[in-house]
Amino acid sequence: MGKGQAHCLDALAAATALEADLAYLDPPYNQHSYLGNYHVWETIVRGDAPEAYGVARKRVDCQERRSAFNARTKIRASMEALIDAVRAPLLVVSFSDEGYLSRPELEVLLARRGPVRVLSFDYKRYVGAQIGIYSPRGEKVGRVSHLRNTEMLYVVGEGRHADAVAALPER
Repeated sequence: MGKGQAHCLDALAAATALEADLAYLDPPYNQHSYLGNYHVWETIVRGDAPEAYGVARKRVDCQERRSAFNARTKIRASMEALIDAVRAPLLVVSFSDEGYLSRPELEVLLARRGPVRVLSFDYKRYVGAQIGIYSPRGEKVGRVSHLRNTEMLYVVGEGRHADAVAALPER
């Protein structure tokens, strides 16, 4: 165990400013906003009391603060810039088969950093997919197409740490 650090930085700013032995990247990969899904944690960390809206009482800034990773037209360039900026010999990247980038596309981006190994995990989809699609009035308005997806861990780099991560059992 070593000393830890916490930083409140944009991913690209953190990748540029910080150096580590291993970098774990878990970017948003489709239209679902992390801020919107984790608004309670955001409020706890910030220690503020923002104006809120809706049944879930989300922060108003959830409507304004958008990530380039949540945009189909921007994710590739954003991911490429982030991967290039990371100052660590080993990358572990979490991504889903429901992302805007396909597995082959992501593997090509990551391979510029070194050998890529992929661990795949069958996983139950997010809660919204489990309960169905409803209108703001609570009326069921759509059908869920599937209840499971594949989550992937991409291990990028060489050495004993990469071997250890890649040796994790797949489910």
